Amino acid sequence: MSLTNKMDVIGRGDAASVASASPAVSESLQPSFLKTLLLCFLAILLDGLDTGSIGVAGPAIAAHFGVSTASLTLPFIMTSIGAVLGYLASGYLVARWRARRVLIFSVIGFGVLTLATPFASSIIVLSILRLVTAIGLGAALPSAVAIAVLQAPVTLRAAATIVVGTGLAAGGALGGALGGLLTRKYGWESLFYFGGALPLLLSLVLLRWLPASDEADAAATAAGDKRMAGNLKLISSIFAGSLGGRTAGLWVFSFLIFADAYALIFWLPPLLIGFGFPAADGQFAVGFFSAGGLIANLIVVPLVGRFAVTSVMRIAASTAGLCVTGIALWATTSWVWALILGAGAGLIACSVGQSALAVSIYPAPLRTNGVGFSAAAGRIGSIVGPAFVGLLFSLGWSPKSIVLAAAVPILAAILVLLLLPRSVQGSELWDVSAGKRGT
Repeated sequence: MSLTNKMDVIGRGDAASVASASPAVSESLQPSFLKTLLLCFLAILLDGLDTGSIGVAGPAIAAHFGVSTASLTLPFIMTSIGAVLGYLASGYLVARWRARRVLIFSVIGFGVLTLATPFASSIIVLSILRLVTAIGLGAALPSAVAIAVLQAPVTLRAAATIVVGTGLAAGGALGGALGGLLTRKYGWESLFYFGGALPLLLSLVLLRWLPASDEADAAATAAGDKRMAGNLKLISSIFAGSLGGRTAGLWVFSFLIFADAYALIFWLPPLLIGFGFPAADGQFAVGFFSAGGLIANLIVVPLVGRFAVTSVMRIAASTAGLCVTGIALWATTSWVWALILGAGAGLIACSVGQSALAVSIYPAPLRTNGVGFSAAAGRIGSIVGPAFVGLLFSLGWSPKSIVLAAAVPILAAILVLLLLPRSVQGSELWDVSAGKRGT
């Protein structure tokens, strides 16, 4: 695989694709790599904190503006749309201005705009702020993954991508834990002041200690002009022959899982308040949900190394479905916290695992773009899911009915997995040095 093709993988910013690249890198675990990995993880942790902050503070924001809970739909949707735009723009930006620069400016951008959020004068202004803020949030992850992978030894690239990506779940857990404490004592605005100040402080650390990868960045620039021209041809390639049904199934699975995951991340606080919980508990629920995903990320990696990816995803999706149904039926019991943890574990494991599933479906020449298009389908789901739950709120559905409805997409995702052929084990997916293909 040429260096230009490797940087095409990295420029798109998807973890599974990056893991299949293999430029010559020292196999020893260098302190410089650990430093870079930590810095990239911290950047994405703050990304996760600021992404979820709108959901954590949502009920308090609605009360502040004197609007209904359903009015939160617009800022929720704008957050997802902004993240999609940032994700889509990341490859072009990295090709033009290099990953280090894109990451630092993304962190500064979403830090400044998060600080500005409490000064919004209406829900409309808030929604516009969230749209622009989320562009920076969406662009940060691909850049951070690119930097971490380029510094990683070949055999640790898969682990590096997962460590960096785990920052999103860690940030969501941190936001949920702090949200209740900060908003109760200092008001909902404090969560955004906290979430805005930390990225600005981190940007100073990144400017001082985050290394650049000049060789890889130069290759990214050379590849950038060619990437967009072949998209239509690439789409036809991943639908060719027997891949057509697998591609369609993968896209549907990603769409459904992301739709459910983001719907619950944004709407859990209003839903729990509707069940009779105090506002602080609703905010803590986001932390539990994200913590479940954090735990799941640590479990999924060794599992996909031993078992077929489809089998692992079926277990994760089934866990999510059972727990989401359980939340609807037993929300007023002490079991609800374990159920929220399990729902987060299952849904976030599937959100991460869809990339591994894509790697297992496509041959090496199509793998990068197969994973990229799968992630794009998921990002569309991240817009539709919160919007649909907002519609149900506006129609007067009860919290129990809304949560039960959230179990339906998970059931559909399980059925899709049953239709997909058994995929290869993760040990084959991540064996980058041997250059094996997952077919």
